[in-house]
Amino acid sequence: MWGKAEALDKTFLLMTSPEAEFLAYTVCALAGAGKPCPATIQGTTVYLNVTTRNGADGLIDEAYPTVNATSTTTTTTKVPNTQPADDADLQAVVDSMRAADTDRALDSDYTLDWGNKVSGTKDVSPNPLFKQLNEDVFNRPIYQKQIYIYDQQYFHADTCIQEPGMSGFRKAAVMDWLNTVYNTTIFQQAYRYLLKKGKCTDQNDLQTKLFMLWFGTYNRCTSNKSILGSSGWEHVFCGEWKENTVDGHHSWVNYYRQEKAGQINYYGYYSYEKQLTGTFQYQWSKAFKKTGGFLIGTSPAFDFSLLSICVLTHPNSANCKFTLDGFHLGVTSYTEACDAGTCISTAYPTD
Repeated sequence: MWGKAEALDKTFLLMTSPEAEFLAYTVCALAGAGKPCPATIQGTTVYLNVTTRNGADGLIDEAYPTVNATSTTTTTTKVPNTQPADDADLQAVVDSMRAADTDRALDSDYTLDWGNKVSGTKDVSPNPLFKQLNEDVFNRPIYQKQIYIYDQQYFHADTCIQEPGMSGFRKAAVMDWLNTVYNTTIFQQAYRYLLKKGKCTDQNDLQTKLFMLWFGTYNRCTSNKSILGSSGWEHVFCGEWKENTVDGHHSWVNYYRQEKAGQINYYGYYSYEKQLTGTFQYQWSKAFKKTGGFLIGTSPAFDFSLLSICVLTHPNSANCKFTLDGFHLGVTSYTEACDAGTCISTAYPTD
């Protein structure tokens, strides 16, 4: 009993130094692959259990020892507040946005080859994820403007490269993309929902908040903590390299273009929902994505609006739950401190 709180089942190491415990749990978090790490301390074998939020590159959530390798909390992805959100209005706005997504690629526009189920970290799927795509969809303004940002390399994949200031041609391209999104029926529906939920006072207020959330910069470089080399938009819509690991990368548009260019090697899937979404594994250039995924065929305006809704109404949780085309899906999102105040750390769909 600690104050008014009762610990029913807790353990800790005895007579070990703080620095030894700190280093041992850190090593386990980075190298344990989500499994208990065996350690021999004064002739006794114990198992160190470490859980992290937001996957293997997230924050350590809990660390404790056990006397055996069986633990009910050794997963490397621990998300708080995982009860389904009771929000009929959310489902209604998702339905209306889906119906209004006239820029999306239809099922007849593309074909996927999910290949084989993931086996460790081996490439078990010889073919690319995308078998074919009717690229006429990319002639629509929202895609053209997003691809222009990619082609101009306005965002650096390496998190240890300082992002340039949001000004000049770079800011003009970003604002052109944003204004195209803001003028869609999809975003207007999202705005009305967020206004009803008290998340903004008017559209100008919402657009100001979203610009700071998505484009404020922060540090994600492990070797130099002074570098502001990341932002929510870059993380989600472009993708990043954090040393040899892919961070973010949740836009099917960017994935398709990189895969077509030979920059991505698809390894296989964990799960998928027909042609709508899935969770899978791949190599992007020098970096490896052990578990990734995104909505497929949806327009950038739909993705931006949906993720913005979830970040503002169900932040730092996996509670943004809904159905899309009959599939039970959700969005997990996290925020963090940044130069603009609070920014999106990550936001991604889950199947």
